[in-house]
Order: sequence, then structure tokens, then C-alpha cells
Amino acid sequence: MGIGALLALAGSAFLGSSLQRISGMGFALVASPFLVLALGPYEGIMLVNFLGACSAALIFLQVFRQVEYRKIGLLLLPAIVMTIPGAWVAGHLGSGWLNVMIAALVLLALSLSFAIRNLPVAQSRALAVSAGALSGFMSVTAGVSGPAIAGYAVATRWPQAKFAISVQLYFLVLATASLVAKGGMPQLSGPAWIACLIAMVLGITAGNLLAAKINPAYSRAVVIVIALAGALSLLFSGITQLAA
Repeated sequence: MGIGALLALAGSAFLGSSLQRISGMGFALVASPFLVLALGPYEGIMLVNFLGACSAALIFLQVFRQVEYRKIGLLLLPAIVMTIPGAWVAGHLGSGWLNVMIAALVLLALSLSFAIRNLPVAQSRALAVSAGALSGFMSVTAGVSGPAIAGYAVATRWPQAKFAISVQLYFLVLATASLVAKGGMPQLSGPAWIACLIAMVLGITAGNLLAAKINPAYSRAVVIVIALAGALSLLFSGITQLAA
């Protein structure tokens, strides 16, 4: 890996980890385009899963006393179960159709999250199970598990500060489960691993400084924008691949 690629990798890790600390999510959206381009869809997504797990772990170690474990557990069980069929689909279905399908599901989920937020179903276990299942499937197939959880947070009116903290445990466990489901680890050189680790520590440090100064309403808006951007980028990528 050349110097330019190494700097781009470190930059992606820095931006992704700082954004994840501020808003609760966003690492995959920032990092996956470069990593998929550099390593291909399968290896690239595997590295997104691994680095996302590392970033979430570093944040979780700082905030574990404030995590809402019961709510996260309800989301995690169906998410982990769905990594198994997701891994099979990732290995057999063309990435173009897969990206289009996932993008459509995310856009639908985000739209419904605003429509049902004042209805009783928004607080039901069925919604939590559905959101977790969709997120788990997306994690192992596209490396982007956040949009479905963002929709759930909007629908249930999950306070932004508590969401940003609690969801780190979710991303940590789910990214690890996705790696296990794929049965492998990403391959990087020693300098690349060191650059990623240093960049993530610096990014989280920057995020810690900024998180306390940003209005929660703005942070929630960032979460929604990230979710939409992730879905639209997947849709564009899928359409481009199908048209090629």
C-alpha cells in the first residue's frame, strides 16, 4: 500500500471514528467507499466491519456505565441471527442487486419511522426486532448497519445523547458477529494497522471534545442525514453496477 493510500485509509478512520463519537454512527459511511474501492466489495466490507468494531470498542470503554443494555439487547439478538443468512446472500447474490435491495429497504424503513413515531407500534418489541434484523442483514452484506437503527431511534424518540452512547455496544457486537459469519479477517500491512489505530484514537479524542458542544437536535439531524446518505450511496452504487 502506497503512502497516498495509507493516508487515505488513516483519514477515513479518523473522520469515521470522530463522527461516530459525535452522532453515534457514521463510521461505515465515511470509510466504506475508499475501502471497497481499494480492496474490493468482500474484503473492503470485512475491513469496514473490523475497523467499525474497533472504533465502537474504544468509545464503549469510555461510556459503558451509561449504556441502556436492555434496549440494546432487544436489538442485538435478531441482528446477530440475520448475519448468518446475510453472509450467505453476500457470497451468492450480485453486489449490484444486493445494494439496490438494501437501499430500498432502508429508505422504506426511514420513511416509516417518521410515519409511525406517534403510534403505539413505535414502542413495540416487534419494531425493535424488525429494526435489529434488517440492521444485522445490512451489516454483513453491505457493511452499513446504522440506517435501520437510526430509523428505530427516530420512531421510538430515543434521546440522542443516550442513543449515541448505547449504540456503540450494538455496533461492536454486530460488527464482530459479521466477521465471524464471514469466517475471516481483513488483510493489511503492519504500517496500515498502526495508522488506522492512531487515526481512530485521534478521531475519538476529537469527537469527545466536540460531542459536548453540539446541540442534541443537531446530532440527531446528522444521524438522519448519515442514514439517508448511506442508503442513497448504496442505491447509486447498485444502479451503476447493474448498468455496467
